[in-house]
Amino acid sequence: MTLAIAKSIIECELSEKGFSHIQFPQSENTEEILSSLGQVIQKTEIKENPKSTRLLSSNQGMSFHTDHNAAKYIAWFCNSQSATGGQSLLVDSKKIFQNFSESSLSLLQEISVKTHQVFYADKLSVSPLSINDNEELSVYYAEWLVNIPACIKHQKALEKFEQEIKSAEPTKLLLSEGDLLIIDNHRMLHGREGFPSHSNRWLTRYWLQSSNINNII
Repeated sequence: MTLAIAKSIIECELSEKGFSHIQFPQSENTEEILSSLGQVIQKTEIKENPKSTRLLSSNQGMSFHTDHNAAKYIAWFCNSQSATGGQSLLVDSKKIFQNFSESSLSLLQEISVKTHQVFYADKLSVSPLSINDNEELSVYYAEWLVNIPACIKHQKALEKFEQEIKSAEPTKLLLSEGDLLIIDNHRMLHGREGFPSHSNRWLTRYWLQSSNINNII
């Protein structure tokens, strides 16, 4: 598969369903393919580390969230997988927001969420819902980062949003060695199932900033 064909397939699937799951031959240059989609702004090795207190470095499941809002796309390359568990879980926010009225969407735009403090120019907080340059809804959310609003109307809008996430039927993907999963981080919420301790699950995660969006870091 050539770089041009791979890029075309990925872009088409990202537009249609918010994610692309592709098995690449071992000879493919994964980072070259990802760089064709945008700038790699962070690369992280995700595997269990018993000495770490970070949830990301544990074998525990993770609830639905988005990553840093500077990352338009997130990609995971599977180096090795657990024998059981460890599925990647995806929920499409576009389907969730179809159940909201215009007034409820407006209320969500007024709530604040703490940001991942990673880059020098990061803001302290942003809205969980915004409108991008293409007039599309863009989501940024993590349950543990939400600033609980004081206003009852905002609380109800947030509760509905979180309930819709919990009741959504997620897409479940078990990545195999050599698989590459790319998602639109401004659209898709992701999580994972837990897996046995001392397993071989090892993913390399890339944050990608699209070349056709404003620089926000």
